Amino acid sequence: MMSDDELELEKLGDRKTALFCIVSDTDTTFNFIASMVYTQMFNVLCDKALENGGALKTHVTCLFDEFANQKIPNFEHLISVIRSREISAHVIVQTQSQLKAVYKDHAETIIGNCSSVLFLGGKEQSTLKEISAMLGKETIDTFNMSDSRGSQRSYGLNYQKLGKEVR
Repeated sequence: MMSDDELELEKLGDRKTALFCIVSDTDTTFNFIASMVYTQMFNVLCDKALENGGALKTHVTCLFDEFANQKIPNFEHLISVIRSREISAHVIVQTQSQLKAVYKDHAETIIGNCSSVLFLGGKEQSTLKEISAMLGKETIDTFNMSDSRGSQRSYGLNYQKLGKEVR
């Protein structure tokens, strides 16, 4: 199965190429092979970038769908150094707790090295709490007017700025 090199990883970064690594989502028996491919790919690409003055000629984008179903050794370090070498990693997970289950203490490092977050929705509380904390608060301007009519008429106008969590 692995006696011949058919992937030609050394050609990645030279020209536009698509490499698909498809693993079963129900049987993890051969996940270690995909991990080896990813590890070898990053090693080859980083070495190639260094030989080329620090960056690849053609940008390489890695789309890691269902990322938490796969463990890439040393990924917490790789994601922090590959960007400068013209390699990007798009990490896609259902919940951040999945990432924490697989990568343990390194999950925050991985999340911290992702420059953007796309949240499509979910109900897992720790993810919702973290997304809400990242969004911060929004400012709401409110004002109240009052007009009292009696023996003496009085007017009142009250302006307030309120902070509200973004959800």
